[in-house]
Amino acid sequence: MIQIPPEHPGLYSVNISPAMDKFISIVTVVVYFILGIICLIMASKSIFSKKYLPFHEAAADKQWDKIDERLQYVILTILKISGLGFLVVFLLLTVVPVFNYFNPDPVIEFLVPAIAFIFCLGLFLFNFQLYKKTNVRTPWGGSLMVMIIILVNIILSIIRPH
Repeated sequence: MIQIPPEHPGLYSVNISPAMDKFISIVTVVVYFILGIICLIMASKSIFSKKYLPFHEAAADKQWDKIDERLQYVILTILKISGLGFLVVFLLLTVVPVFNYFNPDPVIEFLVPAIAFIFCLGLFLFNFQLYKKTNVRTPWGGSLMVMIIILVNIILSIIRPH
């Protein structure tokens, strides 16, 4: 039976037990935490890198030591800024869902994954574009997979009775 919960007008939920509701809540928090850890790994790779990533090198078709030193600084700066984006998404996905579990707020519940989804959408689009232009294997598939996982979590949040 589908019903509109009075706490969340416009959101639909299926009739599930309180135990299942709690289970789904915990699963979504754990999934966001795992995705956050992946973002932390990518943040550390980007922020602490001394050269561009292997797929960047393949796409540029130029070894790092063959690039002008000043251009290396520019590339490393852009890579570190990208790492900062991963770090922000890590914090967003690991800290906020835990707080929201104990103090539920429907805006936060959907805003956090929406922001992470937008970040991953950008990663997907830019990496896929790089793949299409250079025919070099880029991590666009990983970004797409994370987007699908985030969408599944959003759907689980929508159908929960809260």
